[in-house]
Amino acid sequence: MENKNIFQRLLAITNEMGTVAKKLTIELNAKNKYSAVSEVDVLNAVKPLEVKHGIYSYPIERRIVESKELTTKYDTVNQFMRVETVYRFVNVDKPDEFIDTVTYGDGVDSQDKAPGKAMTYADKYALLKAYKIATGDDPDKDASEEHKGKTITLATPQQVERLKELFTPERIVKMLEYAKVDGLDKLTVTQASDFIKKEESKK
Repeated sequence: MENKNIFQRLLAITNEMGTVAKKLTIELNAKNKYSAVSEVDVLNAVKPLEVKHGIYSYPIERRIVESKELTTKYDTVNQFMRVETVYRFVNVDKPDEFIDTVTYGDGVDSQDKAPGKAMTYADKYALLKAYKIATGDDPDKDASEEHKGKTITLATPQQVERLKELFTPERIVKMLEYAKVDGLDKLTVTQASDFIKKEESKK
């Protein structure tokens, strides 16, 4: 392993990495729920393989891209924060050999959790993208016909990025209020698609 360069190590981890199941269930109401991949799920999948293949990854730099207070239509104040993170992957046998990736995360919260949400989102997606981790549901769930159609699929990372391109932070907050979720990654695929189509049709 000592003779492997950083690219060979990352590739080995990618090849061994399986699908990370969506173990986190979030209930919107009594009838609607959706599954999500938590940061814990991602870290639990990544850490053993990084140890095995001699990679250490960590956020080396963070920059606040935008931070502001936004008043909702109910006259409550939300803190919005967008964080740019440089995430580094290091060859532990040759620490001067590393790869950096840039990722972004948004956080919206009525109290003091916006920075934490933004950082968690950015870190999670840095790992998901670097190791090309699939985040499908457990295949066993699809075998039961009685449960089909009851689990809502979350917006894809591509949809989330497109929403960030199309909407200002102020409008994102209103969008999340309307959808009754606390982050773009908590929107369903259908919700995200509808928002994108409506906005693109205006242009």
